[in-house]
Amino acid sequence: MHSELDTVAFAVNPEPRCACLLLLDCSGSMDGERIEALNAGLQVFQEALRADELAAKRVETGILTFGGNIQTVQDFVTAAQFEAPTLAVSGDTPMGAAVEQGLDMIEARKRT
Repeated sequence: MHSELDTVAFAVNPEPRCACLLLLDCSGSMDGERIEALNAGLQVFQEALRADELAAKRVETGILTFGGNIQTVQDFVTAAQFEAPTLAVSGDTPMGAAVEQGLDMIEARKRT
């Protein structure tokens, strides 16, 4: 299912799209320097995405975190709309379930 907003976005920017889904571990094992490095990396990713002219037109980024539970932090958005979140640690590591949910998100985006 797609929204009217998606249709307008594709009409304004007819470039082929590339869905980029980040599955990020925010479990307790990421505490301290690890989560700080992940947050810093997200900032660098945001800057690089916006700086690359082709990526800015084509890449649509989503974020799914897993740490205690699985959370869609960011649905797919363009480079201009992408804002790197600040992540915090929590719980265990349900990586398998996160991968399955991520595959579902990518399939849904491909249908759009």
